[in-house]
Amino acid sequence: MKYLLLPVFILSEWILSAQNLVPNPGFDDIVDCPFECGQIYLAEPWVSATNSSPDLLNECSPHPFLQVPYAGTNFDSYQLPRSGSGYAFIITYYSGMVGSGAVGFYGLSEYIEVPLKEVLVHNTQYYIEFFVSPDITPMSFWGYTEPPALTLTDTFVYKEFNAMEVLPLEPVIEERVIIKDTVGWTRISGCYTAKGTEKFAIIGNFRSQTETLIEAIMPSYPDRCFYYIEDVLIMPFDPLPDTLLLCDKMPVKINAGFLDATYLWNTGETDSIITIFDIGIYTVEAFMENCILRDTVVVIDPEEVPGFPADTLICRDEPLRLSPPILGEYHWSDGSEENHLIVSSSGFYEVTVTNECGEFIFFTEVEVKDCACNVFIPNAFSPNGDGVNDFLEAFVGCDFDYQIKKFGVFDRWGGQVYSSSNGETIKWNGTARGKDVPVGVYVWVLEYEVFRNGVSERRTEKGDVLILR
Repeated sequence: MKYLLLPVFILSEWILSAQNLVPNPGFDDIVDCPFECGQIYLAEPWVSATNSSPDLLNECSPHPFLQVPYAGTNFDSYQLPRSGSGYAFIITYYSGMVGSGAVGFYGLSEYIEVPLKEVLVHNTQYYIEFFVSPDITPMSFWGYTEPPALTLTDTFVYKEFNAMEVLPLEPVIEERVIIKDTVGWTRISGCYTAKGTEKFAIIGNFRSQTETLIEAIMPSYPDRCFYYIEDVLIMPFDPLPDTLLLCDKMPVKINAGFLDATYLWNTGETDSIITIFDIGIYTVEAFMENCILRDTVVVIDPEEVPGFPADTLICRDEPLRLSPPILGEYHWSDGSEENHLIVSSSGFYEVTVTNECGEFIFFTEVEVKDCACNVFIPNAFSPNGDGVNDFLEAFVGCDFDYQIKKFGVFDRWGGQVYSSSNGETIKWNGTARGKDVPVGVYVWVLEYEVFRNGVSERRTEKGDVLILR
């Protein structure tokens, strides 16, 4: 590797910010005031995931049961917004009879669904939370249930429900506890590592009637439970860059600040911001209410990076990928500005990388050769002692160093009649166990290693040979 450094300026602090991927998370941006039940769609882009009718509640509603803070199913329902002017409202459990107008006719639970602002990134950690409060009052009190859960899907979900059905989806965030706080808001939260295809979030009860946790205090009929839902958040935890440059060995601050987390670095520090003085690997753990998030940064000295390979040989059918070892803006000698260059012909290659530490120039010389090794083994020999073609020998010609690892000859039943290994001279006289083998065709197998640019590559050649006498 070769490079030149041209200093430009120094970075003193590194901060990355994350965004909530849930649009309209508090259901406050509405296209119209709700005036009847089942109008969650007015809080765009939220919709119902089934043929049930989840509600939108807001201060501006003219309907007495939809007007915050007195909104709910009971005359004495009351809940202040956690933020903004409204919230969503769904039924999560119902044990009534099936029939026209009965909630159970449209399933056990209602579900609200929203498209995310962007597709989740594979193997990235996400923190997910939303807040709930049960609509249980002295006027309508039978008991408590577990809260709704949240799942993520690759595609939009809509299902026409029959009685007591639930969506057959596995929740990614679920707290299987009984919620009894009817005054405040209870946080439902957790961490999730993405598959990389998730595009939609759905909130509801994904447990069947028999699976749902219930604590009945004053049993009535029908038993039912409604939940207010507020402030839905899905946020990636990726506060640190993958790689950070220590310019001119000057210290740099990194900030892992994330919501209301507490922190522990592998250095023992517990603040969200630490100062880096040396190269190395730095890992932070962010402790949330129900889970731990982790991120890592590799800090390098740009003057000590290993960089490009030394001037090298490549095979004609094996292109070389050149990638600068540091991030920045790239300008290659051929005019391209990608973060890598595929090389398939001989020549001199150079790239200039510009970043916060300055300009770095990396270059290397590449020579392309035909890497095929020529293996010659006669297709016949006559081990009859006349001094002509009495032995089977192998001849290998390579442009690179090589070593024969193993050579074997086999009869038509697969029995081995000759072998040599680890550099032994290949010279077979047509005998096996001290006796002449029969005239006929035999199969040979040659295994050898080729060494290029300090790397070994194992290869195998096969063929057949005829014994004559």
